[in-house]
Amino acid sequence: MRYTCLVLLLTAPIFAADERRPVLIDTDIGADVDDAFALALAIASPEVELVGVTTVGKGEKRDPYVRHLSKDRDEDRAWLVCRFLTQVGLKDIPVAAGADPQPKSEIDWQIQYRRHPAAIYNRTLSPTKESAVELMTRLAKGREGLTIVALGPLTNVARFIKEQPEAAKRVKQFVIMGGSIGVGYDGKPKPEPEWNIKLDIPAAKTVFQSGLPLTVVPLDATATVKLDKDQRDRLFSARTPLTYQVQNLYELWEKETPILFDPVALAAAFSERFLTLGLATLSVNDDGMTTVSKGLPNARFATKSNADEFVKWYVERVRSFGKEAPPKPPENRTTMIEPGNFPTRIHAFEDFETDIEKRWWMCGNLETKDVPVPKGRAGRAVLTQDFDDRQGQLGSMYRAVIFNPVPGPPMGPSTRLRFKYKLTGTDTLRVQLYTLTNGYHRYLSLTGLEQGKWLDGCVDMTKMRRPDGTGGALATDERIDDIQFYVDPRAEVLIDDMILYEAAAAGEKRPFPKRVLFTSWFDTGRQGVEWPGTFEIVPHKSPRNWKFAQSVEDAKSGQHSMVIGLRGTRKLPAKTSLTFKYNGSSTDTVAIGLRDSGTGKVTPIEWKPETKGQWAEATLTLSSENATANELIFKLPKGATLMVDDVLLYEGGNS
Repeated sequence: MRYTCLVLLLTAPIFAADERRPVLIDTDIGADVDDAFALALAIASPEVELVGVTTVGKGEKRDPYVRHLSKDRDEDRAWLVCRFLTQVGLKDIPVAAGADPQPKSEIDWQIQYRRHPAAIYNRTLSPTKESAVELMTRLAKGREGLTIVALGPLTNVARFIKEQPEAAKRVKQFVIMGGSIGVGYDGKPKPEPEWNIKLDIPAAKTVFQSGLPLTVVPLDATATVKLDKDQRDRLFSARTPLTYQVQNLYELWEKETPILFDPVALAAAFSERFLTLGLATLSVNDDGMTTVSKGLPNARFATKSNADEFVKWYVERVRSFGKEAPPKPPENRTTMIEPGNFPTRIHAFEDFETDIEKRWWMCGNLETKDVPVPKGRAGRAVLTQDFDDRQGQLGSMYRAVIFNPVPGPPMGPSTRLRFKYKLTGTDTLRVQLYTLTNGYHRYLSLTGLEQGKWLDGCVDMTKMRRPDGTGGALATDERIDDIQFYVDPRAEVLIDDMILYEAAAAGEKRPFPKRVLFTSWFDTGRQGVEWPGTFEIVPHKSPRNWKFAQSVEDAKSGQHSMVIGLRGTRKLPAKTSLTFKYNGSSTDTVAIGLRDSGTGKVTPIEWKPETKGQWAEATLTLSSENATANELIFKLPKGATLMVDDVLLYEGGNS
């Protein structure tokens, strides 16, 4: 009798033609980009009332920038959804993360979308305190005719069915994007364990054996539904708040052609016009394969789809939701300046050459082809909102490259920013930063800039102001954070070799460094985290301020040494210059080396301090052609100690 009733449910119309369907989406957004396209379709579809979103999947590492409301849930995906919904004006839809344990599913570079200050500082819609199962239960009991659309592993759905069986029976249908009967991910005849199924096989078994009304949309109906360049261009040309969010996540996905697996499944929740559906008896075996067997059917099953027609329909529906929101031209205009001679201090730099620092790239993709130095790397802007979520124009989007000079260096009285840039489609560039000390953003803008080639730029950061003109200039010891470059969303900008520094002292004759390889100043941040290596960070004594690095004693030899990690492996020029401030207890010779810990090779130099017991500065040159290094080592003579500060590794000469 149970199966007879199920067959009747499967063969009956799911909804009346003019009925608006309450839908909850369970998504692993961030693992692939089709989840974002599906979320956009749900928002743009008048047949759908999106009543909730739950997230499934857990990354192996929690993002270092962001907060979590719950210790038993990885909420990065939930926050990503919250920001998406906030940007399209839907702040009343509950979003809940799945409780642990969750299947391992890394968020790719789409994590940048979550790293916006509005989300980091809890100024968007926030995840609920409920778990995914608790939200499913509440909505199933409170909303008649609920549809749950599962776009990721079935962990949350299976837990809901097992823990809340009566509530699960109230769900009108479960739509599952999962399984593969006759094709693989490329649409060719090679059945294989489908991703959502194989990530949690026991959960998939539970759902398929539940006896509840299932609509299964496998690779057979989705693997060929590709959004090609012409259709992407048409979709993104709408430039609405909704299409901007999808385009933002698409660009961070860093691949070319998305397959609309999840949008096809989402559409099946309210329309069958693009699908060929039948009834089948489906199950999941121990290898994660979806199989068809004889017997009474337990699911409606999509065998194929009209891919071309679906894509055209999808693009027109999503691009028609909302209106274009172009940004206003920036104010506070200024002009480029000359960088001057050798800086008094280099606070921070970024050249995009090491993956270790990728966690501090708040916005932008890695560019390896169109770069100012052959075989080098640069940052290519991607879409984002203004990071100034207090006075910025949040209703629009920009293209931006944003770097976080962790851990927030203190400024001096004459702060400058040098950088390389390439503009296309605009002659205007906005440069902005955030002040940790004061909690607001300042910016300046440059216009009339040359386009189409790599150029050097330099700006006086003390000219920056808040959008309303307030805020004053940067002050000595004011700590800053994100360094930001913005252009119109219809334009492009590439950025490389950012150098944040203090202007040269009066009488300085040395030229500005040709290239910066590494700098460390120890004032903020932790040894072993922001400053890798073996040393101790110690506060200066008056009248000096902030902090320095101090050598530590080796337990076996009794001698002091210091190892400063370079935050990744650096390619050294033919001659590498090293400048640092020091205060040692001896003037005996110190062995200094640039070491590649992977190969064990050391580029050495001996140094004899000129003074002891007081702070002084040393500048050395190491012959280092074709060498690499990821550590700077100081080995001291027996009985000696050493303190260092403002370490700068660079290529000297005119830039």
